[in-house]
Amino acid sequence: MDAFDLTILSQEDTQDSYLNPILCAGWGEGPISDLALLRGANNGSYFFTTLSNGNDDIITMNRRKDIWQMPKTTRIGGIRLVLVPSNTLYRQLLINKQMAFQDYDQVVFLEYPQSVVSMEEQFLLKEKLSHHELFPTGKSYTFDGVGLENCYMKKAFEEKKYPEYSYKNQKYIYVDTCINLDRPSSDYVLLSNGYRSHLEEELFVKVEPVLWWIDRKQQRLISYTILLGGIQFQEYGKEYRGNFNGSFLKHYLDTYMKKELIPSNILSKSETFDSSETLQRLVYKKYGKRR
Repeated sequence: MDAFDLTILSQEDTQDSYLNPILCAGWGEGPISDLALLRGANNGSYFFTTLSNGNDDIITMNRRKDIWQMPKTTRIGGIRLVLVPSNTLYRQLLINKQMAFQDYDQVVFLEYPQSVVSMEEQFLLKEKLSHHELFPTGKSYTFDGVGLENCYMKKAFEEKKYPEYSYKNQKYIYVDTCINLDRPSSDYVLLSNGYRSHLEEELFVKVEPVLWWIDRKQQRLISYTILLGGIQFQEYGKEYRGNFNGSFLKHYLDTYMKKELIPSNILSKSETFDSSETLQRLVYKKYGKRR
């Protein structure tokens, strides 16, 4: 049995007053990664699981906490992860927590591609890549290779892997822009460095530590940032009646994202964490700096 379960927030969570500061944190500019925008997430909007109410649609929530019903095949919802650790690991993570505000704690744990580098760095890394001076780490990240010419398209998921590179102790992926052409200003996406990226343009994205809220009420972690977009909630032709475990998005989380986010040596409960040596290599004091 795994030491982690990877899922997303539920429709019931939107009504939980305890979670309100967490759900609202970062609204305005929206807590969304550049990678999520590049892969087609609608800015600030992310998927929730829904109750089994006989409706074949799903819901997203935007930065104003507005709830929207969407076709189950949509790819524009972002993925804001919920990580449910084993009891042993949860206790260890509490030891490494950082106080955020009031009674809400955060922990910086694990790594995932998130922010684009500056344009100066883009030119440098592209040159290094062309001269074979970026070193593959052997790891890769898997996204949907279909594209978003229509965000509700019926085409099924096409596995596309993006290798991870290392240069001067920093890791990167080189990923193409796959924006949602049905949204406003759809000919480009505005990134955190101020750059407007257009369809099919390739950019370097840094692999960075992930910031999580600690939900003490349910003993789980909620990612501060929307980490990814462009993944269908459910495949065309398959029903969705509130059973998230039967959805394509859950299949993607278990088959790809969990294995690419969490090192294999800590996926098993056989890892005790008693010495916390393995854990300490994955927990950070601040972004980019391990404990």
